[in-house]
Amino acid sequence: MGNCQKNNKMMELSALSKVISPTLSRQLFMMAKQYDDVIDFTLGDPDIPTPKAICEAAYSAAINGHTRYAPNAGLPALRDDIAKQVSKESGIEYTAKNVAVTIGATEAVYMSFMACINPGDEVIILAPYWVQYENIVKLLGGKPVIIDTFKDGFEPDLNVIWKAINEKTKAIIVNSPNNPSGYVYKASFLKELAEMASANHILVFDDEAYRSLVYDHEFTSIAEYCHKEDVVIINSFSKEFAMTGWRVGYVVADEQFINAVVKFQQNIAVCVSTPNQYAAIEAITNTDKYAGGIKDVFTKRREVLIRELNKIEKISFQEPQGTFYAFIDISKTGLDSKTFCFDLLEKRHVAVIPGVAFGEAFDNYIRLAFTLNEDKIIEGVSRIDEYIKYI
Repeated sequence: MGNCQKNNKMMELSALSKVISPTLSRQLFMMAKQYDDVIDFTLGDPDIPTPKAICEAAYSAAINGHTRYAPNAGLPALRDDIAKQVSKESGIEYTAKNVAVTIGATEAVYMSFMACINPGDEVIILAPYWVQYENIVKLLGGKPVIIDTFKDGFEPDLNVIWKAINEKTKAIIVNSPNNPSGYVYKASFLKELAEMASANHILVFDDEAYRSLVYDHEFTSIAEYCHKEDVVIINSFSKEFAMTGWRVGYVVADEQFINAVVKFQQNIAVCVSTPNQYAAIEAITNTDKYAGGIKDVFTKRREVLIRELNKIEKISFQEPQGTFYAFIDISKTGLDSKTFCFDLLEKRHVAVIPGVAFGEAFDNYIRLAFTLNEDKIIEGVSRIDEYIKYI
């Protein structure tokens, strides 16, 4: 080493790295791996394999030389297919120029927030909420404004939202069907919310990652009540086509907004994996062929889960209207959500997520992802019942 002397000073991490903490969901997920017999209900990561033809589309693309960089915004054919589908779903006319393909919905959310939020801007988040919304707003120097007052089920109180709006309010995040509650917002609520946002020049972020998984309820997109320049639609192929590990998502918005997102993509990841985009083309051009079967699987699992949960005393829950999550009230157990979850994992080898991970108001809830087969759902819920009887 020549004359270099050892420097005992610790590396100094950035202030930005200290803004957020590791998520509870990933913490429980990693802890669960130490148990060979664990029933893991933590992540929204289904055990359903990606349909074979979708996998073969990626393989064929790679074998035929489609292994180089794709355009930053995504393959033109995929962007065009997404634009056609979202135009049909939302009633807003989109073209490929209104689409950016992203590394899952997570990157879509991150880059969309980057394109909108300045330090000091306030962003309204409807609770309970996916934790990354709050984290990304904080990373960008914005202020998350959490709405956790409800009028009906998990439908936020519009009067409380109205009072939260001020000159600093930049955007509002809508996630329906909702992770973690499984709640599907009513059309009347979404219409009023869209009108409120438009009247106050507030951008609507519409996260529709679970729109393909709605049970016994009618799904309405808030985009149906928005002007094109007032809404940013975010979705992915993860849930609809069992493609969580493929990491393909998208942003659909006004062309000027998409141009900003693409500039960020140029400097963050360049592009989504090219073969994976060909897989996405196969999926989206044959949606009816693949998505219906996947929904049928979760419909049956939901029925089994509801039946088994109804056998447990000291818990209550609203039947999930969408997603593959059940949000369960454990307040009668006398335990807070973190104590319940960590103790349940240690004593019964069942992993679920503390409700406090989805907002401070939900420390009396746990989230259970019914992404496992029916036998494991039955066994896992049985263990939860045994644990609650034990405490």
